[in-house]
Amino acid sequence: MKQKITLFLLIMIALSTSARDHEDLFWSDNRSINELFKQSLAADLEHRNDKLQVLNTKQMLTSDTEQLWTDGRFIFSTMYDPDTKMIGAGYNRYMEPTTTMVMPHEMKMVGNKMKVTGKTPLYVTVEKLGQYTLLVYRNAQGTPVRAYFSITNDMRNNGDWTIFLHYILAGNYKLANGKYSVFGPKQDFYEGDRYNCDPGLYQFYIYPDKNLIDIVYGEGRVSGGDPSDPRYGKMPGGGGAAAIMGPMTWQVMLTNEGLDATVLHDEPFVDHNPRLAKGNNVLTKVQCPWEGVDGKWAFASVIPLTHELLKLFPKETLELMRAEIYARHGDTFKSAANQKYFDQQPWYKKSGKPVVLTDIEKFNIALIKQVMATIK
Repeated sequence: MKQKITLFLLIMIALSTSARDHEDLFWSDNRSINELFKQSLAADLEHRNDKLQVLNTKQMLTSDTEQLWTDGRFIFSTMYDPDTKMIGAGYNRYMEPTTTMVMPHEMKMVGNKMKVTGKTPLYVTVEKLGQYTLLVYRNAQGTPVRAYFSITNDMRNNGDWTIFLHYILAGNYKLANGKYSVFGPKQDFYEGDRYNCDPGLYQFYIYPDKNLIDIVYGEGRVSGGDPSDPRYGKMPGGGGAAAIMGPMTWQVMLTNEGLDATVLHDEPFVDHNPRLAKGNNVLTKVQCPWEGVDGKWAFASVIPLTHELLKLFPKETLELMRAEIYARHGDTFKSAANQKYFDQQPWYKKSGKPVVLTDIEKFNIALIKQVMATIK
């Protein structure tokens, strides 16, 4: 059996919703989405046109404090050794070794550049892109090859560092039964009774060499119960508020259409949303959650991405993701297949004007191309 990598994430699967106007789908839930989550999305939108800034890399990496970084899948830290004048990078928490894990390298200053030690000429810079600080490995041509988000100890300890995986899953999805559902924010962003919500503990495992993600969430003590509910006295444990709930487990594969989700187990006493049928479920992604930015992969125009997050997508999806960035600007395509695909998107409009990409978009396009080159 292939080894799995265990990480923890606080997240919530939002409520099922009926379809309304296409552009309103994300906000059409009957239960209001807390302003905190809206503000989080708004902050990304506010900064998506920011210029890339190269920060004082030497000063930041040679400080006497540990720096924490994540690619959305692993956490590692960098620490400067004044004796060897080298910057060592090691995984911050125990991870089982896998064939897909690439250990960060030692770094040192060569002239005025921070360079990865070894034969491959990679140069390291700390960069500000949008509202995120990144550690970026670039090749001799200056193209980003790997990228890591800077995180804090608090983010590491409370699970918020995994928000980046949540961003690529978040959005509006159409189910096979015609209903709509939303991957939403963490459970504590929702108002209302916790009785019919998942506690929010989310654990995921990424299979080596596959774009499969096992999602295990909702296991924990229900903080309150409704005595009028006929299930109240039938719940495990002491029943009602004392019930210990089991987890719901999905196995998810990212596709061109959205998600193929296989329900391995669903706890019957908690109202998981969306409640999917046992076996395989096809979720067709309609829209990313950022209002005013169209497309299934709108995050590619809003936040910088990392190599590990991009590797979760099949190669053909990465090609569409890259092309969608241009399509949002009204560009046309030499590829007949790409042109046909975007002509079928209700939001796509040809502008006839030269495309001006943001620095976030340029960064993501370059990284997408690098990742695509590594996929067979």
